[in-house]
Amino acid sequence: DSESKKQQRDLLTQAIEFIDGHYPDESVSLDAVAREVNISPNYFSAMFSQEVGQTFVEYLTGKRISEAKRMLRQTEKRSSEIAFAVGYKDPHYFSFVFKKVLGCTPSEYRRGDRQ
Repeated sequence: DSESKKQQRDLLTQAIEFIDGHYPDESVSLDAVAREVNISPNYFSAMFSQEVGQTFVEYLTGKRISEAKRMLRQTEKRSSEIAFAVGYKDPHYFSFVFKKVLGCTPSEYRRGDRQ
């Protein structure tokens, strides 16, 4: 039992490292990560949310939004450029997700209206 827990943790670590290294790629998906660590998408999804405490999509979105926040405050790149840089192919969808997560638009965030 402890051996299977260790294997599960190793798979999860490998999956998170893959996500953290590839989140700017718009093709990163639950299926792609499951394929990378060689387990079924359903099993990966259940294991991920159980162990991490959030769904795969919540984790990936958090990673992308966190990097977008950094770029908004530390670069002069346009919001659309940042959207592409963090893995969104549609800048309007990026703005929608950003506002849904943080309660403000990317430009409001950049101006410092929100922390």
